[in-house]
Amino acid sequence: MTESKRFKRESTTFEYLPNEVCVEVFSYLNGVDTVYAFSSLNSRFQSLINNYVDIFNFKSVSKKKFCFVIQHRNIKRWRSLCLSNNDDTPGQIKLFCQLFPSTKYIHQLQSLTILNTQRIDTERFLLQVPLFNNLVSLSIENVCGVSIQSINLPKLQQLTLTSCKYTSWLMNCSSLKSLEYTIRKKNCSHRDKLVVPKTIARLKIYYNEYSDGKDIRELLRQMSNLTILALFDNSGYHLLPNGKIWEVLITSCSPLLKTFQFYFSFKQYPVLLNDLNAMIETFSTPFYLLEKRWFVRCHRDPERTCYGFLYSLPFAFSQLLMNASAYKTSISTLPDSDVNEIKNNHYAKVNTLIVNGVREEPPIYLLPSNIICLILNDKLSKSWLYLLKELRYLHIQHGADMSSDDFAQLLEHTPNLQSLTISIEGLEKLTNKLKHKIACQYLSERIKSLTITSSDYSLCRPDSGHVTIRALSLLTRILSSKCEHLSLAIKANPNTVRSILQRMRQLRSLHIQWAREFTVSDWFQEQSTYSTALDFVHIKDKQEFFIWFGNHF
Repeated sequence: MTESKRFKRESTTFEYLPNEVCVEVFSYLNGVDTVYAFSSLNSRFQSLINNYVDIFNFKSVSKKKFCFVIQHRNIKRWRSLCLSNNDDTPGQIKLFCQLFPSTKYIHQLQSLTILNTQRIDTERFLLQVPLFNNLVSLSIENVCGVSIQSINLPKLQQLTLTSCKYTSWLMNCSSLKSLEYTIRKKNCSHRDKLVVPKTIARLKIYYNEYSDGKDIRELLRQMSNLTILALFDNSGYHLLPNGKIWEVLITSCSPLLKTFQFYFSFKQYPVLLNDLNAMIETFSTPFYLLEKRWFVRCHRDPERTCYGFLYSLPFAFSQLLMNASAYKTSISTLPDSDVNEIKNNHYAKVNTLIVNGVREEPPIYLLPSNIICLILNDKLSKSWLYLLKELRYLHIQHGADMSSDDFAQLLEHTPNLQSLTISIEGLEKLTNKLKHKIACQYLSERIKSLTITSSDYSLCRPDSGHVTIRALSLLTRILSSKCEHLSLAIKANPNTVRSILQRMRQLRSLHIQWAREFTVSDWFQEQSTYSTALDFVHIKDKQEFFIWFGNHF
């Protein structure tokens, strides 16, 4: 018998696998993809989907796939739902509410996530939340606590919230164990003392307080059940952080606390090296180093001594600010046995870098496999390029000055890049007015999402930042094969713009700003008087349109 015949194996199709294996495979997939791939194949797969697929995340899906899943699935059986109005899917929540105006379809949900929507839309949706008596996990953004104070969620255990400081409504959530809270006071005049249920054991707060964090500490005095605490304060302390204050607070009010993670930035003038050493001493007591084994690191800018930041190790947050000169004056309480940054991987959670200063060599502890988002406020040294092989999102700010060849080299080292955010002036400069052959070729091959931001000249010229018809024509020629999302401001007749954008064969979502009043019919010919039958969904906000396409326009 030949070697090939001895080891010849029969091929097995997916359809012949036992039900248990199919269900196991389905558990690793988003329910949206499972339904889209396996529905209508045969009665067996349809039955498995109906009985076992109940987690649906619609974030960034196409409108075509969204409509298919909605039509082919009994949503009364869903257990988890995520809706999002992000750049890829503007109007998704609006469309869902049009299709299912009553919570009788989704009252059984145990997990609900509502992302990237306007405050009025979020609150309108949340008015139905009190009917979700089975909800265990909830994630919501852009709400005012006053508007939703009647909500009562007796089974809720996990909450991710972005809202104002009015939190009295949280006291109705009597089973809450975990809270991630981002405080945003923009456009909200309501003032209230911060309160949360005392049942919370895990608390993470992102805040911007100019009162030295006194409100946060007052809140923590009432939370004796805390086991994990994470604080991110990016406001800039008026005073240097004081570890003794936190030590007293924790020992007296949170005796169960096992993990204390923080990021404190400070701006105090003057700050001398002796001041920094004194600050570090307050985080170097036996309580921190021996009892809790909580270690810290401090960076300051030697040229502007009043600026700096102090954080706990391991670094607990996804976003890290890189200021080149600040990292030259680093102070840490790490013991000698833990100084191997690569081995101990203290920065494993970092996936977003904000680069504010030129640094010849990147820190040794940054892992290339982790960095997926880069925000450039300055030119990036070539020695950083090896870190960017997994980069997907690139934001180029006004201070990032580089040549067209440098930009092309940056694109060469980012094979997974999908999204670019930049001003039109910046893009034209980095591509030699969209004519640099190599840079434009990389953009054509990789960019699925392009966002044109306001210009650094916007205060000088009212039309600055608007894309010209010429530039739009060149952009569509470059991006026509891959780009799925486009965001820009333009001054032109819709008929002219539409004829140009129709060249972008893959376009799925569009955000347009303009100076004149147009209606959606000026941009697109509506196929039906029934809004949910249209091939697109649109949201109008003053002089902006957000459009989510089905097949094309």
